Amino acid sequence: MQKTLIVSIIVCWLIIIVPAPSSAATIAERASGYILLDVEHNGEAWYVWPTDLKRYYLGRPDDAFAIMRFLSLGITDADLAKIPVEGSGGGDQALRDRLAGRILLQVEQHGEAWYVHPETTQRTYLGRPADAFDIMTRFGLGITADDLARIPNGGTPMTPEQNAAVQQSYTLTLDRGSFPIHVVQLSRTAMRMISETGNSNDCDDNCPAQSLAAYTAENSARYGIHGTYFCPPDYPACANKTYSYLPPFFNSPLGKMLNADALPFHAGPMIVQNSDGTLTFFHRTIDFGYSVAEYELRSGKNVTAAITNYPSLVEANRVIVESEPLESGMHAKAVRGGIGYNDEWYFLVIAQSASVIDLAYIFDSLGTDYAINLDGGGSAALLYDNSYLFGPGRHLPNAIVFKER
Repeated sequence: MQKTLIVSIIVCWLIIIVPAPSSAATIAERASGYILLDVEHNGEAWYVWPTDLKRYYLGRPDDAFAIMRFLSLGITDADLAKIPVEGSGGGDQALRDRLAGRILLQVEQHGEAWYVHPETTQRTYLGRPADAFDIMTRFGLGITADDLARIPNGGTPMTPEQNAAVQQSYTLTLDRGSFPIHVVQLSRTAMRMISETGNSNDCDDNCPAQSLAAYTAENSARYGIHGTYFCPPDYPACANKTYSYLPPFFNSPLGKMLNADALPFHAGPMIVQNSDGTLTFFHRTIDFGYSVAEYELRSGKNVTAAITNYPSLVEANRVIVESEPLESGMHAKAVRGGIGYNDEWYFLVIAQSASVIDLAYIFDSLGTDYAINLDGGGSAALLYDNSYLFGPGRHLPNAIVFKER
């Protein structure tokens, strides 16, 4: 209550009131990246997210801190250094202008958050909830209730701190470009991964395939993403090997590794989920071993899911894709898909107008420790709570789905 009264008093001292443009689109654009204080309702604070030009209620300091961090954008230390701290100058003005009004997270450190003021394009540290409140009071612009109503209400973001599953679709801006992305973030403690195949034995041609939704339904799952590269029926080069795929892939319901004979030779990484819920990452499948039995004997753990593809994108919180063998087509801007994780979350991502290298930096900006590339293009599909965020795309010979534990 005391802080609400303080905000109300500060609103009375505001020098700048957001002007009322002639259209809703105009006022949303002009307010992009600003903290707005409703002068007619006790100075209630709202943040206008530049990604969708919608307003998000900040509420109490703790809520404001969580929401502002959730609406943030990952940035490297090198790029962050190009944006001067509050009260100083210099830096890269083009980058400053592009990130004006954004909240940035230092992905190479411990996720420290910074707010880039949309007018000065200088950054201010968001260290604690009290710092978020300080920004609200120092930088907030007064606005009338009528003008505020002209900016669409984005509702309450489902933050990872509050939910086991979160989805977002927005344009991510990095130093290397801007990319429309779709992200599903799933709690590792609440969800378990299921790697599923249409075939129950190795298959060279006319392999069983189905939609991503069918894979989730048969596993009583609600979330999922397409799997490995495969031969679609509309590719001339795939005659006599339709819906076949080369990477090893574990069928969780059957407890069986398909294409196991490729384990010593597959030039790609592998993510293994163990029966105790832990994940193990292998830079190459040969590091996993020659068979599931060998791995289980060596590790003392049972495999419950395992996926492979290529190339590796992020390993040990470091982008490594540029040292991986890349096919020429991987440099093209296209629809890309991938899966990654850190200690707390799985990340399922589809990016548009991106190369495979771009995809690695996208995963890095999201805070993943490990990530691998999956198929993309016309095969891309992403499912959240049984609804497609992207796709459905082609039928798939394999897929990765998640269900509650």
